[in-house]
Amino acid sequence: MSMLSLSDLLVGDTTNDHVVAMRGTEVLSLGRLRSEVAHNARRIRTRGTRHALLVCEDTYQFVVGMLALVHAGSEVVLPANAQPGTLASLSSGFDLIVSDASRDGLSNVLVLESGNAGDTLYPYPSSHMRIDFFTSGSTGTPKRIEKTLSLLEREALALEQNWGKQLGSAHVVGTVTHQHIYGLAFRVIWPLATGRSFCSRVHSNWEELIAQLPPAAVIVSSPAHLSRLAGLPPISPANQPCMVFSAGAPLPATAASDAKRIFGIEPTEIFGSTETGAVAFRWAGDESPAWQPLPGIEVNSREGLLHVRSPFASGAGWCALADRVALDDNRFRLEGRADRIVKIEGKRVSLPELERTIAQLRWVEDAAVTAMPPSGSYLGAVVVLSIEGKHALARLGKFRFERVLRSDLAFTQEAAALPRRWRFVTEIPVDAMGKRRCNELEILLERRVQE
Repeated sequence: MSMLSLSDLLVGDTTNDHVVAMRGTEVLSLGRLRSEVAHNARRIRTRGTRHALLVCEDTYQFVVGMLALVHAGSEVVLPANAQPGTLASLSSGFDLIVSDASRDGLSNVLVLESGNAGDTLYPYPSSHMRIDFFTSGSTGTPKRIEKTLSLLEREALALEQNWGKQLGSAHVVGTVTHQHIYGLAFRVIWPLATGRSFCSRVHSNWEELIAQLPPAAVIVSSPAHLSRLAGLPPISPANQPCMVFSAGAPLPATAASDAKRIFGIEPTEIFGSTETGAVAFRWAGDESPAWQPLPGIEVNSREGLLHVRSPFASGAGWCALADRVALDDNRFRLEGRADRIVKIEGKRVSLPELERTIAQLRWVEDAAVTAMPPSGSYLGAVVVLSIEGKHALARLGKFRFERVLRSDLAFTQEAAALPRRWRFVTEIPVDAMGKRRCNELEILLERRVQE
């Protein structure tokens, strides 16, 4: 499909009856989008807004807010999440919070309204329009990443070059939020720039999504959601999607298998970062786990770490990522995060490697390990047990059971790498993108001590 800048979409020749999005059975047209963007841009401009937080539950309303801020000449900033505490901590640094609903306890909120035909839109230079992200990363410390709308449009062009023919005029649905760089790129910017329609709802459960799934759609999801497919029956061949995307973390083999059984196709995994955007892809279930860079992406290895040069990254040079990597004929294989190497009693311990080792122990299905605060002088492990492991825990009791796990682990690990605290859970806590959060693991392990 042909590509348009979002400025051209709103002020160009595309007809008003073009379908931008669907909200259930409600059709959301380009004419309506133009009207609502113009109306809200005037409201924002009247308030003299230069820096605004944007947070919306509904994806179509998010697009209205984003384009209204852009047309009003305001910098757009997306918070890491919509929790009241997060918004309250950030609100003092911004002129306005633009939302599709009022936010309790916050006074500087502009709630988006329906538009009218009296307001006029004018082209804007997308290369100068800022859309920034607050991302908490793996440590929970907020970090601001600066982007421009033109960079997001370039990323959409690369995605279209790679998969446009396969998608055709597919409708885009998803389980991941548009507030995240991956959801914004795949669920919003890409369909808008190519004239595809998207679903305005972020689906929270698969039953609801599948019930509303049109034929040959695109599903934009994550490991956190695809891991919850077990038990669902296969959908009819007539309603199978043309593609399923997953990003945020490695997709477990069981989740990939469930997705293939239910949707009839292997998911396509996306690797990237907020700084670089989408970098590479691979097919879940492929015998070769190597990542293939997207068009225009260059990759390199320096001191064993992945370096990326991307035409839609914030900077023009090479971006160093904290991923250990092995190159293989312009493809690459990830070998763990370099920023998850810790020193315990003077010994370097790779947390990803230790997690894999624990997950291979008898009675264990999955594990997450973290250095315990405040000093980080010892390790804690959050573990998902197998059915046999649950029986053994009940039979032996926690104290003896933990000693058995430590004893088994001691066959391959030095004493410094043996976790001192253990917590047994039904699933490892992850965020909406399937990424594990250190602070959540620490809370679980602290709670284990108090119980």
